[in-house]
Amino acid sequence: MNNNVNEWTGASGNEVLNVDRLEVSYPGFTLGPCSFQMKEGEILAVAGESGSGKTTLARALACLLEGDFRMSGEVVTAGYCVYNMKEKERKKIRMEAFSIVFQNSGEWLNPSMKLKEQLAETLIKKFPKEMHREKMEHLMELTGLDPGDLERYPGELSGGMAQKFLLANAMALTPRLVILDEPTSSMDAKSRKAFMEMIRMMNERYHTAFLLITHDLRLAKELSSRILILYGGTVEEMGDTAHVLNRPKHPYTQGLIRSSMDINLVRDIWGIRPAGEEPGGGCPFAARCSQRLETCKTEKPQLTQWKEGHYVACNRGGIVTLLEAEHIRKRFGKQEVIKDAGLEIGHGEFVSLVGKSGVGKTTFSRILGGFSDEFEGQILFEGKPVDYGKLHRMKHGLQMVFQDSNASMNPGMTVLEAVGEPLFLSGQPEIRDAVRKALREVGLPDHDDFLKMKIRKLSGGQKQRAAVARALTMKPSLLIADEPTSMLDPSSKANVLRLLKGLQNQMGFSMLMVTHDLACAAKVSDRIYLLKDGKLRPFEPVVDNIECSIYQMEEFE
Repeated sequence: MNNNVNEWTGASGNEVLNVDRLEVSYPGFTLGPCSFQMKEGEILAVAGESGSGKTTLARALACLLEGDFRMSGEVVTAGYCVYNMKEKERKKIRMEAFSIVFQNSGEWLNPSMKLKEQLAETLIKKFPKEMHREKMEHLMELTGLDPGDLERYPGELSGGMAQKFLLANAMALTPRLVILDEPTSSMDAKSRKAFMEMIRMMNERYHTAFLLITHDLRLAKELSSRILILYGGTVEEMGDTAHVLNRPKHPYTQGLIRSSMDINLVRDIWGIRPAGEEPGGGCPFAARCSQRLETCKTEKPQLTQWKEGHYVACNRGGIVTLLEAEHIRKRFGKQEVIKDAGLEIGHGEFVSLVGKSGVGKTTFSRILGGFSDEFEGQILFEGKPVDYGKLHRMKHGLQMVFQDSNASMNPGMTVLEAVGEPLFLSGQPEIRDAVRKALREVGLPDHDDFLKMKIRKLSGGQKQRAAVARALTMKPSLLIADEPTSMLDPSSKANVLRLLKGLQNQMGFSMLMVTHDLACAAKVSDRIYLLKDGKLRPFEPVVDNIECSIYQMEEFE
C-alpha cells in the first residue's frame, strides 16, 4: 500500500499534520474526539492542567501508545497515514518525517550507551558513517551542548542537558514535525530562555514545525502562533495564541490564565475553582464552571467556530457577556460627566474601573448598578435590556456595595436586619440561616449575640464586611463594589481585597470594582477600564519595571 497521503487523500502539500476525529480511550479516561491541522513551519501549543490528556495526545500522534487502550480516527503526519502503517514501516519514517521529545528525558536514553552511540543510531538512517562526527558536533552546538559531551553517559547529564540532547537527536534528520512534551519542565530560567531561542532558530532555519505540549502558558505565548486548550480529554478552545490568551472565550481557559504565575507578574494567583460535584456525561468542565446550565451536565458541547480561526466548545457559546453598557452619557446641568462610554463584563470576570478622584467613577457605577435614572444610553444584562427592579430583588441578579458603608446601612438596624434586608424585601424564606452563611463567608461571627448587635456598634472593617455579606445573601451574578478599600489602612485594604477576590473566585460571580488605586486594580483584575475626561477606554498597566509603572501613574492621574 502506498502510504503517501498526497497521492490519495487530497491533503495539501504544506500540511504537516492532520488529526481527524482522533479518540483514545483508556479505562477511566477518554481523549477526544479531536480534530486539528498544522502547517509546515508552524508552532502549535497544546496547553492544559495535568491529567488533561496532553501526553496521551503526544503519544497518539507519535504512535507510541501503551497499555490497554482503544483508538479511532485518523492521523496524517508529514504526508503519511501513520495508523494505516505497520510499526516496521513507521520506524523508517519516525525521526525523519516526525520525531518526539518526551518530558522525562532520562527514561528515553540508554544508560549503558554514550551519547555519540545513541546519536549514531539515528544518523545511520540517513547519513553514511563518515559524516556522523561532523553531524554530531553540529547538533550538539545547535542545541547548546559541548561536542565533548558526546563521550558522556546519560547518567552524567543534568535534566536540562538530557532534554537538550533529546532535542538534538530529534532534529538529527531534520524532520518536518517535532513534538515537544513539556520541554522546559526540568530547566532553570536561563536554560529555559536559551531553549526558546533555540526553538525559534530551528523553526526559522529549517522551517520545522513544532507541536509544543506544555502547562506553561508563557512558553506557549512566546513561542506559538496558535494554541489548543485541553481539559478532561476534550479540546475546549483553539485559536490564535495572542487572541486566546488576551481574551479567552472558554471559562476553563480564563481559569488557566488566572493560575499562571509566568504571565501574571503582578496579579495575585488564583487556582481554578474546585468542582462542586462529580462530573457527568456532558461538558467535562461543568462541575467547575460559573456559568453552567442544567443541560451542561448531560450535553457535551462541540468545538464550534466563534470567530474566524477561533473555536470554542461551550453550550453557551463561550463566556457569556453578563453586563454590557453602550453609549452611556450623563450630565449634571450643562456639564457632561460621562461621554459616550461603554464596557462589557463577562461571566466570572473581575473587572476594575479606575480613574482619579472626582472623574465620575461613582456616577458611572451607580448608573450600571441601577441607582441613577437620568442618563442616556443602553444597558443589557445577559443580552436583554436591564430591569433593575427585578435584578435587585432576585437571586443571581445584581447587587452593589457602596463606598460609604455607614450611609448604605441603617445604623439603628441589627446585623440580622441589615444583612438580611435584601432577602426580606424580596420575600425570601429562611433569612436567619442565609444571613449566618453570608457572615461566615466574609469572616464575621454568626452567633446570636452578633446578629443582635446594632450596625452603629461595628468597627469600620466589620461594617465593610457586613455590607459585602448583605450583597452575598442574594447570590448575585454581578457584584459592583464602589471604592471598597478607600478608607482602609494597608493591612485592612489587603484583607478586603483578598476577601473580595477570594469570594469571587470561589463563588464564580462577576465583579466590577471601582477604585482610584491602580495598584489594587492591577493585583486582582482580569481587565481594567480607565475613566478620564469623561471617556472610558481599556487600560493595560505596564508592570515590567518601576519607571514604566510611574509613567503610567502619571498618565492615569
